[in-house]
Amino acid sequence: MFIHLLILPTIYISGQWNAGFSSGIGVTDIMAKTKPRIIDNHYSEGIGFTLNGFINYTLYKEHLYFRTGIAFCEKGASVPVYDTGGNVLGKRRENVYYIESPLQLQFRFFPIFKLQAGIYNAYRLNMKPDEYGMYDDSYVHYDSRYDIGYTVGVIFEYKRYVLEACYGRSIKSIGRTSRWDSDLQRVVTSDEVSFYNKTLLFTFGYKIFEKE
Repeated sequence: MFIHLLILPTIYISGQWNAGFSSGIGVTDIMAKTKPRIIDNHYSEGIGFTLNGFINYTLYKEHLYFRTGIAFCEKGASVPVYDTGGNVLGKRRENVYYIESPLQLQFRFFPIFKLQAGIYNAYRLNMKPDEYGMYDDSYVHYDSRYDIGYTVGVIFEYKRYVLEACYGRSIKSIGRTSRWDSDLQRVVTSDEVSFYNKTLLFTFGYKIFEKE
């Protein structure tokens, strides 16, 4: 996650680079991958946000770039709320917060248009297990605090302004399904359902520093 700290000194002393910040909102979801004949539809898409600091470094002329940075992201999804009879009363937002660091390559096709792709490594900040091993009324039993995934996106740049649309998805499962076993008096996990983060975020940013 902190590999960008090793890269920044190189960027600073040589080559063309720029740095700035961006923020935005988009669609987030916790996607369930199930074994055959298993159905899990607890989660649906919700709205999340992101706050980013970024650095772009020119690798080849004005065509190929490397990008890294650090971001605070709200992921998660919407989940149904039930009454005691099992009827759906509405939905609530299950917010899951991450500190995220991307490593991306960008290719410029036109003066204002770039394509980008890469990976990210994120560290979950909330959703701690309680004394029984449950995660704040979540259907996900988290395997670890880390979320590793890939990103693809498009970028439009005009002078120092940056407009970006980026899709991201976990490569590795963030957790599994679980249930309370009354006989064992503890939480037991199952591999029948695995969960993955999925995001589609739209951000607007501004380049604060530029080195030619």
